[in-house]
Amino acid sequence: MKISNETKTGFFVLLCLLVLAGMLIKVGNFNFFKKGYFLKTRFHFSGGVKKNAPVCLSGVNVGEVKEINLIYDNQDTVAEVTLWLDEGTQVRKDSVAEVSILGLMGEKYVEIRAGSSGEMAAPGTMIQGIEPDRLEDLVAMGKKVADDIGKTAKDISKMANHIDEVIQENRPKIGTILDNLEETSENFNDFSQDVKYHPWKVLARGKEVPKEQLLRDRESKRVEKAKRRGKVYVPEVSLDTPAAMTETVQASVQLKKNFGAR
Repeated sequence: MKISNETKTGFFVLLCLLVLAGMLIKVGNFNFFKKGYFLKTRFHFSGGVKKNAPVCLSGVNVGEVKEINLIYDNQDTVAEVTLWLDEGTQVRKDSVAEVSILGLMGEKYVEIRAGSSGEMAAPGTMIQGIEPDRLEDLVAMGKKVADDIGKTAKDISKMANHIDEVIQENRPKIGTILDNLEETSENFNDFSQDVKYHPWKVLARGKEVPKEQLLRDRESKRVEKAKRRGKVYVPEVSLDTPAAMTETVQASVQLKKNFGAR
């Protein structure tokens, strides 16, 4: 029996339609031959979740959203979401459902957080729903945090300006304190060096050093200190030591020449 070209074309088109239908069923994950059961949950704000949205248990896809209905109960309006779960999926009775975002495209889905109860939820029962965060609330919270940060920055700026003003007003006193600390440190260093190389002075019990000698020693140290800093210091008392006088005069003349050259 000879088959016509029209018959062959018809069989080929029918085969293509069957393959296409199989691919659609496979890719679309239709539930024509799957078994399962329903659970329900309620939200005061569903977060934009839609029908046929995925349902996941601990991150694993186990079903889809079958229906979304508004329920008016005791002067309250809630969105009741019916969840279809694959057969064999066990959800603990104290599990909670929440609306989450899937992927970069922002697709909404229902995530079931597994509880710890030993009793499993029976088909058709209601599990607790957790309200998703609203974008408006997040924006308001971010604005409040930004305002608090700005206020804190202003307070820190005012405090820094106040500290800077205090430092500017008391700069001479601070400089004097630092100079005194440096002088005390140098005096202590001189004393430790003197004790190190002349320990007998600590144990000796001789006559007291005259006040004039102490003044000359102090002025001599101040002259040496000014010389190290590149300054000119005029002693308040006469330095009768020839070597000290010569060194002081030479240092003063040299410093004057240096400052005159500038």
